Amino acid sequence: MTVTPKLIGVAGHVAGEELALEYGKKVVVGRSRSADWSLVRMKTWAGKSESEREADDAFRTVSGKHFEITMYNLGSIELVSLSPNGTRLDGEPVTRTTITDLAAKAHEIRFGADEVLRLEAKVQEDAPQSASAPEPPAQPQS
Repeated sequence: MTVTPKLIGVAGHVAGEELALEYGKKVVVGRSRSADWSLVRMKTWAGKSESEREADDAFRTVSGKHFEITMYNLGSIELVSLSPNGTRLDGEPVTRTTITDLAAKAHEIRFGADEVLRLEAKVQEDAPQSASAPEPPAQPQS
């Protein structure tokens, strides 16, 4: 059984998106194309017409690089706000915090006007191991 921390989009441009966190890898979330997880690469944004994009005021409330999240292990996930527009963890404003209880409960990250992510530990069953050894590849005939 493998436990993988994931960001799951609940509302806003991130709705329906998922990102698995990797050990030791910093992920920058924001509006900029240079962000690791960018709103401009989300399905919701891609599905909008040019006029809908221009009228999308909520999109502009997300900074180019809004926050970063780094998983060191399941009991140490660092969240750092990079935006003057603020980032909230479970309803509370944060500038820098370490999440230590993800194994016990999910957390909500809010940023911009409409964006809501759920950070949770997803349990995945490991693939069953075969009882017999795999057959060797067939030998080419000459």
